[in-house]
Amino acid sequence: DSGSKKNGIQNGDQKPAAKEEEKSKEQNEEGKESTYEDIAEADTSEDMALALEMMENAFAILQQEIEETDDKQKKKYADWGQEQLPRVLLGIGDTLSALGRHADAADAYSRALEHFQSRLESEKQRPSDTNSKKVTIEQLKTHRKVAEATILVAEELLACPSGEDVVTTETQSMIVSAQERIEYAKGYYDKARDALQETVLVMGELAARSSNDGEWKQEKEDVCFLATMVMGVGETLAAIEEEHLDAASSPEPVKKKAKSH
Repeated sequence: DSGSKKNGIQNGDQKPAAKEEEKSKEQNEEGKESTYEDIAEADTSEDMALALEMMENAFAILQQEIEETDDKQKKKYADWGQEQLPRVLLGIGDTLSALGRHADAADAYSRALEHFQSRLESEKQRPSDTNSKKVTIEQLKTHRKVAEATILVAEELLACPSGEDVVTTETQSMIVSAQERIEYAKGYYDKARDALQETVLVMGELAARSSNDGEWKQEKEDVCFLATMVMGVGETLAAIEEEHLDAASSPEPVKKKAKSH
């Protein structure tokens, strides 16, 4: 009996040890997973930083070629480069946003917006060709891109830290003060909503004769996605406004008077 008791005690002692060993293995596995995630995150950040550097270099090259082009033969390449500038800026903005540099992303999107607005004005002044479907589709695209760049600026302004001025990293240029950030973002939201309405009107003019066109269908999907983006920013602004109203209407805590002795 004493031998069986002794064996029982030993077996009983082994169970906690086995549990501790199993627990240790689980912790090691969790540690490995956490390490792998950290490594993957670091690799992703490095990849995005490299992509950002390459896009910035591409933008600088395009800009230099456009500014230095005097030869008429090379002008068509300069025109192509002019079309690519806002596209590169959107890519730069997307990458900066993913890296958490929201002020810089807002700056990149606003620069892209300037290019799209300039292109839209040029297209409005260009004589329209009613027999050319391609021209009208291009006009719809430009309208949509103006609205898209505008709402992206609003998104990034709202993503900036609360209570801090919106300042770019490299030039330390202040885009907007902390106190005016929400109102500034709302201004871009209002402009994006107006631009979306104009885009929908252009889309309606095209609907009758372009409904079976593949390019038209893709653009229709892009406009629908844009409408979702605008709605999302509107909901965010409404939630912020509601928070401010709740904070303003909530009664201040009543301070208890000190007892007089």
